[in-house]
Amino acid sequence: MAREIKVDQNYRDKLLKLIPSEIVAAYMVLAGIIPQDYAKWGLLIVSVILLVLVPFYLKLFQKVDRILQIIITTISFAVWVYSLGGPFKEWGIYYAWLSSVILILWTLIVPLFVNPQPQPSGPQT
Repeated sequence: MAREIKVDQNYRDKLLKLIPSEIVAAYMVLAGIIPQDYAKWGLLIVSVILLVLVPFYLKLFQKVDRILQIIITTISFAVWVYSLGGPFKEWGIYYAWLSSVILILWTLIVPLFVNPQPQPSGPQT
């Protein structure tokens, strides 16, 4: 499934394309592998590497060209990591209530501001 947001997509479809589900899943698997003794730095390193990977993943594998969509999807990964606790919990800067508020508001509001990519006109070659 291509992730580029198009004109004919509804709110739900746009929302799904703004959540880097494969990267979030990779984070969850890697976070589960890291021993508790190494969680503070291990989760931080994994989170940063995956955060940096998101734009490349979108550009190279999902063929997303729109900078706004890449930026929003990258921020979405950070929102999801915060909502899961991750390194924020290990560093003492995680608040469950705040993560819930951020995740809900981000998920509700962001798809409203991402304008769809216009469909190409004329015959395609």
